Amino acid sequence: MDYYITIWTVIVFVENRLQTGFEYAELEKATGFSLSYLRAVFAKLTGQSLSRYVLNRKIANAAFEIAHSGQSILSIAAKYGFSNPDSFTRAFRRVTGLNPNEFRKRKKTVGHIKLCAGVYGVSVKSENGEVCQKILKREVCMNNDQEQKHVNKESAVLYGVPKVHYGAFGGCTPFPVCLKAVANYMGMTLDYEDAIVQCGAAFRLVWDTTAWNGGNVDVLWAFDEPMAVYRKGIETLGCEFKLLERAGTVKTPEDDRRMKADFISFIKENINKGVPVIALGIIGPPEACVITGYRDGGNTLLGWNCFQDSPEYTSSVTVDESGYFITSSWWENRDTVAVMAIGESTGERKPLKNIIETAMEALSGRQAGKFAKGINAYDAWKKAILDDSQFSKDMVHSRMAERLMCQGDAVDCLSDGRGNAHKYFKKLADKNPEQSLLRQIAEQFAASADCAQKMYKALGGWERGEKPLQALARREVRGDIGRLIDESRAADVRALELMQELFEIL
Repeated sequence: MDYYITIWTVIVFVENRLQTGFEYAELEKATGFSLSYLRAVFAKLTGQSLSRYVLNRKIANAAFEIAHSGQSILSIAAKYGFSNPDSFTRAFRRVTGLNPNEFRKRKKTVGHIKLCAGVYGVSVKSENGEVCQKILKREVCMNNDQEQKHVNKESAVLYGVPKVHYGAFGGCTPFPVCLKAVANYMGMTLDYEDAIVQCGAAFRLVWDTTAWNGGNVDVLWAFDEPMAVYRKGIETLGCEFKLLERAGTVKTPEDDRRMKADFISFIKENINKGVPVIALGIIGPPEACVITGYRDGGNTLLGWNCFQDSPEYTSSVTVDESGYFITSSWWENRDTVAVMAIGESTGERKPLKNIIETAMEALSGRQAGKFAKGINAYDAWKKAILDDSQFSKDMVHSRMAERLMCQGDAVDCLSDGRGNAHKYFKKLADKNPEQSLLRQIAEQFAASADCAQKMYKALGGWERGEKPLQALARREVRGDIGRLIDESRAADVRALELMQELFEIL
């Protein structure tokens, strides 16, 4: 008898309910078989009991969060259904060979494995090096020919990819959030501050000198080469950068179909290898998101996107049991402009000198077309904020909201970017106390980030509601913001000088 579909159904069912839990009656209903039958078949084909498998999958996912998130171990244990800390510790040690605190302290590797054809999940290695969450004692499909017979070539899903959203990992810049989520899933240690610094997004500040442009904040503009921020982020991990862009102009419907087919091939090739794909667009604007799976041969995509819960986009989106978005109208979104993936390892991660060079490139003052960038952006920003002709207490809310959005986005660049640059260089300074320049650089970025917090306060908080709209209309408030822009600029200029000194001696 062919048991493959039964086992596949059990695996997917369990993977979608590791946090919420389930009753075995639900599993019986999903598979159409009795629990006694399922237990017998599962044990026979995988070499472990169903209950042990469920426990192992919970521990694997808990271990992933212990390794890659800053959440407390108690909260992680509770999330996976362990109300008793002692029982969680015993189960964790039995599966991994370490207790949870030791696991976090040793920074153990947690990545992903293939659970069965078309289904992947997070995994953890035990102390003896064995992948203790690999479920099959012997493969359900005994050889490649037999496996191909069973693989549903129309779908594949990677379970356990960390959720991408504004605020994930304490960050509010989509690309480094996505980069951390994907890198961690691939078994690479990467903190958010490392991700945003190493791609250069931590040092961006851009201002359109011709209009109030809500796109100022996009990391795409951090460098003069649009895709540089994405390439630098992935290459700094010591991996190849794989990219496919959507052509700007399409002459015929056939060209459009061919381009969509290329995107689908790129997505399927990487997902089938167990590699999540970072995309720009899919749902909403061309911000980074993560594709974690596909159905219908690639015409339907699953994943995480910062805009998947936004009311203006939900008409084209449904939600999978895992929480992933599901959309089949991703290609019709003209803001779906690129897909990229982590490629083969190229060796060591980029050294500090390369990262300093990236920071200086992003922070250096320059004009690129209509955009003032780096240090120059401060001057354009201040000029716009202090231009009384651009503000009025009687101005319609939509125009004031446009100005508030640009102001808020610029402040976010400082708060999130310079704030995490401070964390990054302070971390390096703590590890290398003999290099005083590292701590001095950290202090300057902390000063810049502090100016951002004062700007939030000047408008009555970080939320973009009616109160800050009214505050921004007042000349005295904008005068205070202008002075804080100057202070932040001075801190960034000094940080740039110190980084140049450090670059020359590295």
